[in-house]
Amino acid sequence: MDNNNTMLLALGTDAPVPEFLTDWLRQEAPHMNLSLRSGMLDAFVPIPDGHMVVITVPHGDPAQRDRVQEVTVHTPTLLIGFSDERPFYPDACVWIDADHLTPHTLRHGLSELEACVAGQLRPLLARQNWMLQCRSLLERKKDLHLQLISCRWRPAASGDSAEIRLDTQQSFEHQLRACAPADALIGKLLDDQFVIVSQDQHHLSKKWLKSHEDDNSFLWTSFLSAPVALHSYDDLGEALQHCVREIERSRMMYSRIGARSLTPDESLVVKDLIRALRNQEFYLEFQPQFDSHTGCMVGAEALLRWLHPELGIVPPTAFIRDAEMAGLIRTLGNWALRETLATWKLLSDRDISIRMAVNVSFPEVADPDYADKVLDLLEEMGVPAASLELELTETAMMLDASVSLHNLNRLKLAGVHIVLDDFGTGFSSLSHLNDLPITGIKLDRAFVTPLSREDEDSAQRHIVATMLDLSKRLKLETTAEGIEDQACLEVIHALGCDRIQGYFYAEPMSVNSLIDRACVQETVLVDYASGQQSLF
Repeated sequence: MDNNNTMLLALGTDAPVPEFLTDWLRQEAPHMNLSLRSGMLDAFVPIPDGHMVVITVPHGDPAQRDRVQEVTVHTPTLLIGFSDERPFYPDACVWIDADHLTPHTLRHGLSELEACVAGQLRPLLARQNWMLQCRSLLERKKDLHLQLISCRWRPAASGDSAEIRLDTQQSFEHQLRACAPADALIGKLLDDQFVIVSQDQHHLSKKWLKSHEDDNSFLWTSFLSAPVALHSYDDLGEALQHCVREIERSRMMYSRIGARSLTPDESLVVKDLIRALRNQEFYLEFQPQFDSHTGCMVGAEALLRWLHPELGIVPPTAFIRDAEMAGLIRTLGNWALRETLATWKLLSDRDISIRMAVNVSFPEVADPDYADKVLDLLEEMGVPAASLELELTETAMMLDASVSLHNLNRLKLAGVHIVLDDFGTGFSSLSHLNDLPITGIKLDRAFVTPLSREDEDSAQRHIVATMLDLSKRLKLETTAEGIEDQACLEVIHALGCDRIQGYFYAEPMSVNSLIDRACVQETVLVDYASGQQSLF
């Protein structure tokens, strides 16, 4: 880089640049053939062309924030700030989280900044800014193609950490920007979901971004959709949805969620599912859930069933995976949710208010618009968000983490209950408990049902007691499924579980039976103080 007139500017906003940062930059500037000047932003605006700028962003000053953003639009800029401030600066070339600022991350950030100035890296735009520029581009150019890129982070062998995750993400974004077509308009929709619009269909059709799926030295692997023709801005939503579904299918196959790839021509099961949807052969049963202290019915879980004309009643375990692989699970899930909310309305009309639980699969929660769809349906049907519970496995939450967690966070903030289903069966459930946007856990029946056969000092009982105690400390509601006899009930009650569900109380039942059961609140349970049965 020619250093005749080019400088590296280190600029403070609401406070001077820290001395340690200036010292680090002074050590790096000679390697970049730049001279260093430092001071306050206001003294240097407007920034002369050709300069590279490092700015420590302001804390909560809207006027200063706007000035910094204006600089980033016109000048290659590296910003240093706290993570919650990042969305205010969508056009910054490089961002470093102040919590992770080290000589190493600074050196990496400066090399990224150099590459941006040299035109070796395409700009990476925030979602809203990308949408605006995409609209403008489509008004001026034709024959554009859209491609979606999704990244799956791998845990490091030495353990996951914020520093490792940040380095991994920066490595991925650097390769994405360096390898994209020269005319690419690149947007960052979510932490691990990116979108490109380009006229270079040939480039996008090649394997231009390595997936590293067989190279564990890379802590990420990438999934690319095929390029989709984009003729107008009105096509954008449908094109994105098409690409999301394609990548979702690829990721499921990579993760071996689907045992095989299915098409309507190859699978009679898939043909049957399509026919069953058209003929309305699916229905719901509901298994009541009870408060372990009062015995009152407080909820019900919706369970999907298929009344096959030849096979009879088919349980979901026999067809859900095929429905996922055939791309039908969203349709089934949306139908099940609508029917569940309709059942809540029937109960509400009889002045009965219980929480309705419905199971959600990975493809549903990985849909970028999933939270909007659920909230819109709640509003349309007049159901309070707190009356809905979504049950998801850890796999469904974590497989496409940033998309799934974004949706679940929105729903949790709206008041929807989010429950981690089959708790205890995943390898990392405990490590994720504090990170997942959940309100409760559901103990898997594999832990609960055997309790009636275990003595007080058994490993099984200690495991369940530990899981319940941990959940209580984390202020998570607990539900035990698989309560099938009196002895199991007594143990799980003594261990302090909040809610219980199982054949000892009630088998799955029809909508009408659920309404009848809910209308009679007197439920025969055991009085744990006296050991005698009592009515609640």
